[in-house]
Amino acid sequence: MTTTHDRPAAVLFDLDGTLLDTPGAIAGVLQRVLEGIGRPDVPGDRVRATVGKPLGIVFAELTGLPEGHPEVTEAVARFREQFRAEVVPRAAELVFPGVPELLSRLREEGRKIAICTSKIRSSAEELLEPAGLADAFDAVVCHGMAPRGKPHPDLALLAARSVGVAPERCVVVGDAVDDMRMATAAGMRAIGVSYGVATARQLAEAGAEPVTDTVGALDRALTHPPTSPAITDRASKAGPGSAPGSAPGQVAAPAPISVRTPVPASS
Repeated sequence: MTTTHDRPAAVLFDLDGTLLDTPGAIAGVLQRVLEGIGRPDVPGDRVRATVGKPLGIVFAELTGLPEGHPEVTEAVARFREQFRAEVVPRAAELVFPGVPELLSRLREEGRKIAICTSKIRSSAEELLEPAGLADAFDAVVCHGMAPRGKPHPDLALLAARSVGVAPERCVVVGDAVDDMRMATAAGMRAIGVSYGVATARQLAEAGAEPVTDTVGALDRALTHPPTSPAITDRASKAGPGSAPGSAPGQVAAPAPISVRTPVPASS
């Protein structure tokens, strides 16, 4: 039987790819910025693999230049300008179905909820406001607010302190390998969502327990202690992160929890 003590007292959410379906939009803007600075030949899979990291690190990796190089600085500025113009106005429609209801239920249960993101504070806030989620969290912890970013434990530990909950009573929810590694380093349980950037296998290997493939499955994982490697709403293989007949991350119709072992990553 699940007791209140078995449930996490605080849930620390990543933002992009976990609460909002932004990875595709982010990758598109990254690609256009690279083209604009004369680097059009970076493969799309390399670009998408960087989603969720701080922008300076992203453009340093994709250009092969030092993070402080003027070209990297220019690329970061261009990205923020284009993202603000092209993606932020669509934030409300990018919220994964079921996320507002999940956040409301967690608050009603008396649990603390926080954002723990690699975005800088201004970028996180300009996305949360039009998404209608600005007032949903007890804390918003962002890149630059702690000495080290993901996958180091600093941001998660700062989030725990910000909401007044011991690390061992917190759970990190995210779609990236660095989210899982951050949680492990901070002594926190990690729940992976496979409808974002990383595959179920990558998340599990990085420490996720369990991996969930929809917001509905995530809701159940936050209610029940982990008893299996994965909690899924999919009866068969649909697209990554999709329940049959639903958008990625969508809450499926009520159904018993089914369990599967994470499938190998596809190329």
